[in-house]
Amino acid sequence: MKDSTKDQEFSFQLKGIELLDVKLNRLKQPLPVQTTFHFNIGLEQQISPENKLIIVVTTIDIIHEDNETRLASIQASCIFEIANFDDFLVAGSQQPVIPDLFLTTLNSVSISTVRGIMYSEFKGTFLHTAILPIIDPKTFVKNSTD
Repeated sequence: MKDSTKDQEFSFQLKGIELLDVKLNRLKQPLPVQTTFHFNIGLEQQISPENKLIIVVTTIDIIHEDNETRLASIQASCIFEIANFDDFLVAGSQQPVIPDLFLTTLNSVSISTVRGIMYSEFKGTFLHTAILPIIDPKTFVKNSTD
């Protein structure tokens, strides 16, 4: 894939998927059939230069339509191996600069993967109709912990 803004190619593959956490909260009463679910989505990228990996940890909270009751949460990581990782290193350092388009692609794959995991994990529960909608990862706000 090419980043048209920098004309830089990136070659990657999904090396692993890990289910990190699933929490399903007990309800005092059954949910109404027409319940609307809200989703809080968090994405965190972890970079492992020595292994040429980018790990995207996706956390999703499922919130009741009252916006107060957290019904469940799930966290999973997608591990991507970057074949041409060295192309992204800043000259003279081990610190990479990853193009936004590439991160958006990895985030999109990760969200879609967790959507499937959610469907599988919540099948047969009161959340079997809580299907994560299709989301444009470009709309996410970038927070830096630096």
